[in-house]
Amino acid sequence: MTFWMTKAIDTLAVVYAAIFFPVPFYWLILHPAVNFWRRVGYRSFWVALPVWLLAGAPLVFLQNRLFAHRWPRNEFTYSLGAVLLAISLWVLAQVHREFSLKKLAGLPELNPRHPLCGIVTSGIYARVRHPRYADLMLGFIAFGLLTGAEGIFLLAILTILLYLVITPLEERELREQYGSEYESYARAVPRFLPKFRRRTRKLSR
Repeated sequence: MTFWMTKAIDTLAVVYAAIFFPVPFYWLILHPAVNFWRRVGYRSFWVALPVWLLAGAPLVFLQNRLFAHRWPRNEFTYSLGAVLLAISLWVLAQVHREFSLKKLAGLPELNPRHPLCGIVTSGIYARVRHPRYADLMLGFIAFGLLTGAEGIFLLAILTILLYLVITPLEERELREQYGSEYESYARAVPRFLPKFRRRTRKLSR
């Protein structure tokens, strides 16, 4: 890979990390106390947003450390990283078919007048319950493979661990809101990885 291509991928990895690594911290500010923030209204967004920005900014300033140590890369790691990144982008596109940016940012939930809109079970949400989280985990793994940087792999591991922690917390909130409806949905649809059902053929005698 040429120097400029490597530099371009490194830059994309830093931008991706600075924007999306803080997402779990944003979630942990709003969702555990969502009833309180709903009383505050949209102004609570301006409390959570600076935390998001401040959590991502250090990654830009420390990017030299992120890329200080690299693992060897080859055609296989480049190809696998590219495939995972393509899957991540495809999942993101499917998510945006079901949710607008406002909904993904949780803004409707901060509106005290906003009624519960029900469980989304269409599109990709019919296959996995948390495709956006799966998308972000895939993205970090992809950039880890493409850059070979130990710092990016560390962010990938931390991202996975954070989502393994916050997902049950979010689902507890959804169970409180929707009760048995969400329970049935959770039993039928996996969290992150879709089920691939085998097609069975009936043999005629």
